[in-house]
Amino acid sequence: MVSFLIDAVLAVMLVTATVFLVIVNKRLKVMRSSQAEIGALIGTFSKTIDETEASVQRLVAAATEASAKLSDGLDRAKGVTEEAALVLGSCERASKRIEASVQEARALVRRLEDSPAPRPRPRPVPQPATVPASVMEPAPAPANTAPVPDSDAVEDEDGFRPMRVAALAGAAARPAEEPSPVPEAAIETTESTVDTGGARQQAANAFYARLRAIGPER
Repeated sequence: MVSFLIDAVLAVMLVTATVFLVIVNKRLKVMRSSQAEIGALIGTFSKTIDETEASVQRLVAAATEASAKLSDGLDRAKGVTEEAALVLGSCERASKRIEASVQEARALVRRLEDSPAPRPRPRPVPQPATVPASVMEPAPAPANTAPVPDSDAVEDEDGFRPMRVAALAGAAARPAEEPSPVPEAAIETTESTVDTGGARQQAANAFYARLRAIGPER
């Protein structure tokens, strides 16, 4: 009886093991049939890993190049900033100088306005040259002029009478000396002084008008 029970239990266990082995065999067959697909999947996965590594390397190279460019750009930006600071400083100094010049010019214009305008000097009228009386009136005959001898006059003992008569006649025939002309340099100097004063007044008026035009713009 006991042996029969043991045999029955063993038979049940054998049947159970047989069923389990059959199920395992079926699963192994399914795995063997899908082994090719698994290999293709593994190959695709490995290719994807390789491409990912290459992409990572390219990204690293691009990041390095971008960092180098950024560093160069930062250096240039620093240089431009320094140059801009220098230019701004020079512009501020120039603006201060311009403001000081404008203030000085305005003060000068105020002084010009406060001071009386110079009156133009009258242009001197050149006087006509006075003609000496010696030119207008005929020259009187010199007192020591010897009378012209007649053709029948007798020569002096030494024979020099005709030569003295010719010398006296040449001295009487000479024209009287002309008077010195009126100096024109003084007249021209006076005229240039008057013209210079008028030109200075016109320049001052034009400069004041220019400052008035610049004042509202500022």
